[in-house]
Amino acid sequence: MSDRDWTGLLGFDGDPAQVDFDRIDAALESYYPQMERDLLALISYPSVQGEPDWRAPFGQDVRDALDFALGVAVTLGFRAEDVDGYVGLADLEGYSDEQVGVLCHLDVVPARAEDWTVCPPFEPCVKEGRIYGRGALDDKGPTIAALYGAAVLADFGVPLSKTVRFILGCNEESGMECVKYYLSKFDPPALGFTPDGRFPLVNGEKGICHFALSARWPAEDNGPRLLSLRAGSAANIVPARAEAVFSPDTELRFHGEEGITLSQRDGCLVVTAEGKAAHGSLPEQGRNALTELVRFLAGQSFAPEGAHAYLSRLAQLLADDKYGAGLGLAEDDGLSPLTCSPNLLEIDGDGATLTCDCRFPVRGKSDDLLAKLNALAAAEGWELSVPTLHQPLYMAPDTELARELLAAYREVSGDPHEPIVMGCGTYAKAFPNFLAFGAEAAESPGLAHQADEYFSSADLLLCAKVYARAIYRLAK
Repeated sequence: MSDRDWTGLLGFDGDPAQVDFDRIDAALESYYPQMERDLLALISYPSVQGEPDWRAPFGQDVRDALDFALGVAVTLGFRAEDVDGYVGLADLEGYSDEQVGVLCHLDVVPARAEDWTVCPPFEPCVKEGRIYGRGALDDKGPTIAALYGAAVLADFGVPLSKTVRFILGCNEESGMECVKYYLSKFDPPALGFTPDGRFPLVNGEKGICHFALSARWPAEDNGPRLLSLRAGSAANIVPARAEAVFSPDTELRFHGEEGITLSQRDGCLVVTAEGKAAHGSLPEQGRNALTELVRFLAGQSFAPEGAHAYLSRLAQLLADDKYGAGLGLAEDDGLSPLTCSPNLLEIDGDGATLTCDCRFPVRGKSDDLLAKLNALAAAEGWELSVPTLHQPLYMAPDTELARELLAAYREVSGDPHEPIVMGCGTYAKAFPNFLAFGAEAAESPGLAHQADEYFSSADLLLCAKVYARAIYRLAK
């Protein structure tokens, strides 16, 4: 970015009121075409976790997205560093080594091209003021906005007492191993935010528990039988599709149930359920194809008997596929009700594994949840495993960090709403004194992880202006 005359831009006391943010906003508006081009290019990298390589612990596609993002940072004037492919660092040096952190992620959840109606998920496009593509909102658009917001501060020569460090993660959607690796090598920044939540500010994040319930039964090789069942693509996505395959001689009763189709493939009978995807933390916004298929099959007759009995029991337990009541997990602390979405199911000839995404209240206790799950597994004779468990986060809205972030947002937007609690989990849980800050509006229906995900052009620019102010307030 070019050098500019910033004479008279600042007073001498570091007061945000002394910074001419009108000029900074005008500069960001002039850079918007470049921001949009960089975002479209970044979305085009299908950065879903893949097979690890020596330079690419989360797969080559994620590695390529990281290399591109670091290149953008260098062009904008940051000092960039690759930390073994786990994260990228982009620093704007201040007058001290104390750091303000901005935690972003470049990886995305899977996307099926057939579910997208505007453009393919990794062939992004701009239509009617919206930038479409997987990751446009979660989290590549906000990442680009924050990078440009910080870079314009440096472009104007705004003095910062703290160093601004962007941490560009590569495994947020699939375990956060990236930031664990970072914290094994570096101290965390003193404070900061992640542009991976909602406005006006997220001061509470529910706990996250991904749990799996597995069952086995004797295999039956003769007669009409269920051969396999597959539902879902990721533990944190409400499944839009589920499919069961039966042996050729199977007959099922079908009365035109909504969302269910029967077809033939390679001589086998295929039962397909179609639903609507949603973020796992917002199951009420989707229609769960897994539970639709389970309900349909529970009313049929087929072998193995163990598979039929298992699906019949699931139909009872998952009658509430949003809040966990059937599983005995329902809970509400007045700030954040528990949600529980069954998002993955695999059945083969002699066994099954169901994986659920549970978001428990910010005042809830993980030990209480685990006790309920262990009791459920013991009662059903199933095996329980808990591959993911993240504790809740809550910060009072009158803390200095919350006040400064809210002030930055309100100055640009004029929105007086108070901070919110959400079910999504972010990097803020991994770092002390961090909060999720934007980029989706509080009243948004929740576009992350859904087909036709988009980030509006207006919001991309608004976020750049908000993040410029937030970074200045925290680093001044």
